[in-house]
Amino acid sequence: MDFTLDLKTFHRDRSRNIKTTKDPATTDSTSEDKADQSGCKLAPLISLEKKESPVNPYNRADWTKMNSKWPLPDTDDNEISAVNSLPQLDCGAFPKSYMDTCSCCPRETFGKHDTDAFANYRSIVLKDDGCCKAHWARKECYERIKAKVNRAVKRHKIFLIRGELPKLKEALERRGWVQKYEATKTRTLPYGSAASLEARSLGDLTQPDGTLNEKAVIFALLRHKLPDFIWDCRNDFVDWHRGLSSNTLLNRYQKPSVYTSKLGMARILEEAHWLYEKNVSGVLFPRSYNLSREPKAFLEDFRLTATAGLLKWFVQRMQDDPENTSDPGHRTIPMSRLEFAIKRCEEFIACANHKNIDEDFVTELSEEEWNSFLEDYATAVHEGGGIENTSEKGQEYLQKFIEAAKSTLSKLKEVDPQYELNGMRNTWILKPSELCCGTGISISHNLRDIFRKVKSRPKDYFIVQKYIERPLLIHDTKFDIRQWYLVTSTFPMTIWLYKEGLLRFSSKPYTFSTYHEAIHICNTAIQEKYDEERRRRRKRGNSEEVVKSVRDQGWDCEKLNEYLKQMGLEGEPYYDRIYPKMSEAIVLTMLASQEHMDRRRCSFELYGADFVVMEDLSVWLIEINTNPRMHPPSSRITKRLYSGVLQSLVKVVMDVPMNEAADTGGFSLVYKQNIPDFHPYLGPCLFVFGKSITLQEQPRKRDKKKGKTNSWAKQQQQQQQHHRAWTAPPMIPRLREPKIIDFIDYLNTARAVN
Repeated sequence: MDFTLDLKTFHRDRSRNIKTTKDPATTDSTSEDKADQSGCKLAPLISLEKKESPVNPYNRADWTKMNSKWPLPDTDDNEISAVNSLPQLDCGAFPKSYMDTCSCCPRETFGKHDTDAFANYRSIVLKDDGCCKAHWARKECYERIKAKVNRAVKRHKIFLIRGELPKLKEALERRGWVQKYEATKTRTLPYGSAASLEARSLGDLTQPDGTLNEKAVIFALLRHKLPDFIWDCRNDFVDWHRGLSSNTLLNRYQKPSVYTSKLGMARILEEAHWLYEKNVSGVLFPRSYNLSREPKAFLEDFRLTATAGLLKWFVQRMQDDPENTSDPGHRTIPMSRLEFAIKRCEEFIACANHKNIDEDFVTELSEEEWNSFLEDYATAVHEGGGIENTSEKGQEYLQKFIEAAKSTLSKLKEVDPQYELNGMRNTWILKPSELCCGTGISISHNLRDIFRKVKSRPKDYFIVQKYIERPLLIHDTKFDIRQWYLVTSTFPMTIWLYKEGLLRFSSKPYTFSTYHEAIHICNTAIQEKYDEERRRRRKRGNSEEVVKSVRDQGWDCEKLNEYLKQMGLEGEPYYDRIYPKMSEAIVLTMLASQEHMDRRRCSFELYGADFVVMEDLSVWLIEINTNPRMHPPSSRITKRLYSGVLQSLVKVVMDVPMNEAADTGGFSLVYKQNIPDFHPYLGPCLFVFGKSITLQEQPRKRDKKKGKTNSWAKQQQQQQQHHRAWTAPPMIPRLREPKIIDFIDYLNTARAVN
């Protein structure tokens, strides 16, 4: 080998590399990111002139950098010290000089290292299988990973996702964030409570083909670094460790179940009417009860709803069948039940109008009378029974009852805000307060069945809510709306609403012949079960399942708006009538929950509110879900919406703190609370104007006889001599702030001075 020729070649190649390094215009930093994502391939040098994404805006230590030029990425190996060191990859297991390589080694990369060719001339290392090309590729990949992680650490751009959200991961990585991975042992522990040094669940550092395992390398480099952004997808949210930095961005507020659980939200909305503001905050919420704590209130409501339901059924029945011909084989109920129902409704109307203040005219009825009425009510409404008509003047009596029933119902509609919601079937829905995804929900109109289910569970397990019997149907199919919104601050309350909601349809046409979940519960987790069943039937050749349901047609808000316009509604029905009401309901619910919400500065939360639209286009809030489902998508619509929500969320959380006019994607600011400045009282004294009170108390008879007075009487006599009340504070120096001075003492002091 001609060493002279090799040295000349080495210096020529090295000088070319140095010139290339000094010319940043010929490089492209974006290619480095592409190389990192494509399996650690060799990439060009980093451009030192290109601006990088700014630092985490929630880390106030770097707040001053946001208005200045960002520091350039580090190029010296000595400065890469923000991350841990990996001895097995940082050691001298790779060639150290140009002369230590064989003919297949990538010599053009040697110019990036400041090495002395003459000093390493004779230091020849042992090659694996006669070649060190794989070592060089692994070395380059490791250096790129380490530099990328180091830049992210310095700019506070380390994020941790406890769950699976690939779209959120992609949105953050495009901004220069690096994901911190967790070992299996630490995934169930509070944040920052432990740092496991083992990454067996992520694999070894080196894969079987000789390349580096990027996840394992990043885990090892960041094993002692706390994340700057944490997103927790789990329902059993673990409170963060107190050692976690206050600048760490969290996607959850502590203890959200206080206001997002079904019982908690019902309790909070009981007094929410005080926060009502026209066109800003207002909510329609079905009345709900906790039977383990308020069974009597629910029982009264159930009975009253049954009486009104019987009158509604009677009026509708006479309109459809004036002759009152019942089906043969069905039992009939006596006409006296109508009179009973009218009297009970009239009593409720009188109480609602406060006519019972002077006298109590509500009739006390026994349990047997109510049970007998409820049985006849169920016979007529749920079993298809009719009205007994055996007298000669039966038609005349029926006509009088029709007029009385219509008059009573019109009065009841004026005093009952949920008159349209009630319907006539007296159906109620039982929901577990703390569960999600439609788990454990049941529907019933039987009073005994409802109490039996509640008693079979622990206390505060169920919430009983009035079922919406007349929802808006699309092609005879029930649906609800999942509306996403984002809270970025709890004080002042700041709410962002996503521009588009998710329409969730049931799988089968709406009917009351059965309370099957595929008909009445629109939750995605429930309806997916029947999608899989339908696919299995199609594979078996069942032609009945070939027809697509409304759920399979991909309805969105725009299509719903066009459907409502075809029904004869003017303007843009969805955007003018439904969307604003959902916004008002969300604002009022959050204002009612504000005192229970955590006021941590670097926290935000994404919620999913569920609404049901009735036939009259009134919008009713059903529940609010923390940690709404965002993965995996169940259809093309959810795939588009999930991706749009998460990408827009990153824009709001990351860009708005730096620039209020930044693009917010699909989110729009619907409410920002105005907090006035309170000026403290700065006066030197507090004066109270009035007259002193002299209290006199007769001494006890025993003291009169003995001619003695007790200590309290002596103290009272002394106070009377000074013309002061015995309740006045003693004359002692006051060192409290603000300074409080007794007005009588002040006047006595002023007289003495004068």
